[in-house]
Amino acid sequence: MLGTGVGIPHSGRSQAGLVVKAKDPLLFDCGAGTLLRLAEAGFGPLDIDVAFLSHLHLDHVSDLLALSKARWLLGVCDMEIFGPCGTEEWFRNCQRLYSYLKDIDIEFHEVEPEEEFNVSGARIATAKAVHSVPALAYRVEYCKKAVVYSGDTEPVSSVANLAMDVDLLIHECSFPEPFEVTNHTTPRRLGEVFEEVDRVVLTHLYPETIGHEEEMVKDVKRGLGPDANVEIGRDLQRIEV
Repeated sequence: MLGTGVGIPHSGRSQAGLVVKAKDPLLFDCGAGTLLRLAEAGFGPLDIDVAFLSHLHLDHVSDLLALSKARWLLGVCDMEIFGPCGTEEWFRNCQRLYSYLKDIDIEFHEVEPEEEFNVSGARIATAKAVHSVPALAYRVEYCKKAVVYSGDTEPVSSVANLAMDVDLLIHECSFPEPFEVTNHTTPRRLGEVFEEVDRVVLTHLYPETIGHEEEMVKDVKRGLGPDANVEIGRDLQRIEV
């Protein structure tokens, strides 16, 4: 877990980002602070050859150009980026602002929900997330283990189906109860929709969650059951699957 926070900063939580270690480390989202968190987690810029974007909001992509620049400064110009429709246009527009970055060579893969493909020995599948812009959730299968990362979304059946028989679900849970919110998730709805999942780490936490962490875990467990393993994610947390 690189960043478990959101666009509104609060202490100890960088913006969205995580690494899944398959044959090679796979980066999912790259919000502000990710480049520093990667270094703190023991990854250099050249360790990250592939990035997956859930959507193009700034708190999920703002360090991606900085990461590609760091690789360029170290003599490597290429990288692969997977993301929703519009990913390449967004990145190219940012790149054009800096003429000295013209040699950065990104291979883009704009993917749709319900696609499957192989990267670094891992099987990747996608599902439609429900957010204010086109958004994807990702499932990573490697060495008979499976992890699902929701990105930003309401708790929806498409992501729940993606998470069937998953070993770990990393799901956004932006606000505690009794917030009424669209495009994001609150604990009770998460527990209701993902009742088949038994291990969940909550991420994408707004400042409003401060002081409500224990009750959020309890609210998720109301749907999943008392034996479910539910915890609040934290920056630089290492999770064994």
